[in-house]
Amino acid sequence: MRLNLRQVEAFRAVFQTGSMTAAGELMGGSQPAVSRLIRDLEAETGLPLFERAGGRVIATPDAVALIREVERSFHGLDRVARAAAELRHRREGALRIAASVAPSFFCLPAVIRQFQIAWPGVALSLKTGTSPEILDLVAMQQCDLGVAVVAPDAPGVAVQALPAHEAVCVLPEGHALAAKDAVTAADLEGLPLLVLSDYSHLQQQFTAQLEAAGVAPDVVFESSFSASLCPLIAEGAGIGVLDPLTARAHAGRGVVLRPFRPAVTYELKVLFPAARPRGERETAFADMLHRYLEDFGA
Repeated sequence: MRLNLRQVEAFRAVFQTGSMTAAGELMGGSQPAVSRLIRDLEAETGLPLFERAGGRVIATPDAVALIREVERSFHGLDRVARAAAELRHRREGALRIAASVAPSFFCLPAVIRQFQIAWPGVALSLKTGTSPEILDLVAMQQCDLGVAVVAPDAPGVAVQALPAHEAVCVLPEGHALAAKDAVTAADLEGLPLLVLSDYSHLQQQFTAQLEAAGVAPDVVFESSFSASLCPLIAEGAGIGVLDPLTARAHAGRGVVLRPFRPAVTYELKVLFPAARPRGERETAFADMLHRYLEDFGA
């Protein structure tokens, strides 16, 4: 027996309406097409399903028995359709991201592309700013997810740690310290330094290491963003200890990278609004970012 869904739909429509014409309208077809489908179904099943009485079509006892199975099947299809709609809904909508400069330029593009492939119906947006700005955007729910360096107990947000990496010393090509396997805080005595703003956790660590080594920093330039320091270092303006995302992106472009000792850590966090539950889109994006940073350190 070879039934098709269109025959079953026609049977159900005729049973519900009691009319071939009304069933055709319900199915978006014609009365002759419905009549043909019913004849084919009766031939396939070997059962008389409808009797014609005047202008009406009356279901036979066999049709009454068969409709129960048909309805069970259609309820199953409805459940499948609802499940598919729920899945589609989860893969639609929007995800508003806020991130500090280093991840925005040198990490998130790859993660965003991976997310687009896995969640093609989700519209993404990205705002870039300083870590304090990112914290405010997420805490105030103006963004769904943030990526920045913040304290674990930052107010207004739920914080998820990401794999940490060590900051690196960025030197102009040909600099004498480039001959060393690693640069120490003591090596920087009397040398011009390009530094990040004081609110930077990385900069705070770097300053503490210089103080511990008894080095008075000779700061010649300060910026909020590592990306603005690397080109200046390439021009010979000084030395910097910067995040590895930015530093690696500029390696070979007039600068060389060396480990810095004692180590200064660079640990991004994922921020979620504390005032609402974390959604599936946010969780999926955070997981992809975590894997990316694990591979980055490999």
